[in-house]
Amino acid sequence: MKNKDLFWPGFVGLLTIMFVIMLVLFGLSFKVYTEKTKAMIEQNTRLKDIEKEYVYIKGRTKKIESFKSDTVFLYLSSCDKFVIKSLKGKKIFVSNTADLKDIYLKELIIAGHAIESYLNKYYDEKWNSSFLLILEGYMESGYDNNVLVNPTLAYQTSYQRALGVFQLWENAGIVLRKQNVEILISGRGSDGICKDNKHGKVNLFSIQLLTKHNFN
Repeated sequence: MKNKDLFWPGFVGLLTIMFVIMLVLFGLSFKVYTEKTKAMIEQNTRLKDIEKEYVYIKGRTKKIESFKSDTVFLYLSSCDKFVIKSLKGKKIFVSNTADLKDIYLKELIIAGHAIESYLNKYYDEKWNSSFLLILEGYMESGYDNNVLVNPTLAYQTSYQRALGVFQLWENAGIVLRKQNVEILISGRGSDGICKDNKHGKVNLFSIQLLTKHNFN
């Protein structure tokens, strides 16, 4: 009789311990499940953001592609820049200076109006993006030797060349500084990038057009 009296309390105690263990395991499992679910939701959100950015980048790349087919500009894939087609490889600046040669002013102004027209198109459409327009000047070895012996002066002069083209456009009434356009004027010095591979000439002025975007 005493053994029976001891059995049931022991059995109930064992069941209680097993229940507590199961309850703890359930709690741990639920915590792990919750954390994994949260991680999966966060990862899914990141993937959706990546997909959204990819779709946008693909769309804006398609927009920029239309500029590459413009009849005024020539796209150089080797350096991802544009040059004015009619002035490709030509010495549009007076040697060793940032002064533009008069015979090329008309072509430069036509190019400025073409850029303005392109930017106005997307500005009027209220395209949810902003442009970065980079105007870059160069020096050419064999043409600007007196400047090239001084690297600092080469950078300064090449910058002044790009600035001179921009000021020419401003004086011609060409407005590029709109709400969605940021302009960067730079000088590369004598770095021989954007060469005319056929004739070995450096294009003394180039344009880069990029887009920037902030997701709402």
